[in-house]
Amino acid sequence: VSQHFIQLLLHSTPLVSYLSMIKSTLLLPLLLTGAAAFAPMPPASSSVARCQSAATKMNAAELEVVADEGAAADPFDSYEATTAQKEIATKDTSIGSGYAVGDDDSQLLQIQFQAKFVEGKFTANIKEFDIPSMVFKTGEQRCLPGLEAGLKGMQLGGTRKIRVPPNRGYGDNWYRGVVPPNSHLEFDVTLLKIAEGPVEEFGMKLEQFGYERAIGATVCFAYLALSPMLEQKGLLPFN
Repeated sequence: VSQHFIQLLLHSTPLVSYLSMIKSTLLLPLLLTGAAAFAPMPPASSSVARCQSAATKMNAAELEVVADEGAAADPFDSYEATTAQKEIATKDTSIGSGYAVGDDDSQLLQIQFQAKFVEGKFTANIKEFDIPSMVFKTGEQRCLPGLEAGLKGMQLGGTRKIRVPPNRGYGDNWYRGVVPPNSHLEFDVTLLKIAEGPVEEFGMKLEQFGYERAIGATVCFAYLALSPMLEQKGLLPFN
C-alpha cells in the first residue's frame, strides 16, 4: 500500500510542479556560488611579484632616508668663518704618490703655497703669502700650526686646500700689517719635496741656502781656518 501511495504522489501533477520549483530554487544559488568558486584565480607568481616590488620600493625608500640622515656634511664645504669654527678643514685637489707627511715624526719638507681670506670681500690671494718655496722641519714650530697640521697625509707632488681658523692661525693679533685679527685663512699648498734621509735633507738645505752662497761661505771659512798656519810658514804677506 505504501509503495502504491508513493507512486500516486509522484505521478500527481501539482506535486511534480512543486518539486520542480523547489529544485530550481535550490539550483540557482548553487550555480551562482559555483560560478564564483570556479572563476579563474590570478596567477600566484604575479601576486608575489607585486608584493616583492612593493617591498623593494619600501626598502629602497627606507635606505634612502637612512642614507640622507646618516650622511655627514663635508668639513671643508661646511666650514664657516665664525668664532665657533675651531677645527681646520682640508680638501685634496690632486693626490700625490710615495712618501707622505706624517710617516715619520720629524721630516724636512719643501712646500709652495698661496693664501687668501676665507670670508669677507677680500677674495684675491695675499701677495705676501705667495711663497714659491718654503723649507721647514715638522715639529719645530717654524710653520703656522694649522698649516702644518693640514699637511699631514699629503704625498709628494700632491696639492691641497687648507682652511685655518684663527685659533690655529694668527689669533687675535695683526700679522705684519697684512692679516687682521681673527682672520680665517685658506692655503693652497703643493708638496714639492720630502727628505727621506740625511743625504736628501742636506741637499734640500743646501738648495734652499743657495749653491753660490754655500761655495762662497765654504771658501771664507777655509781661509779663516788656514790663514794662521799659512802665515807661520810665510806663505801669506804680513800687514
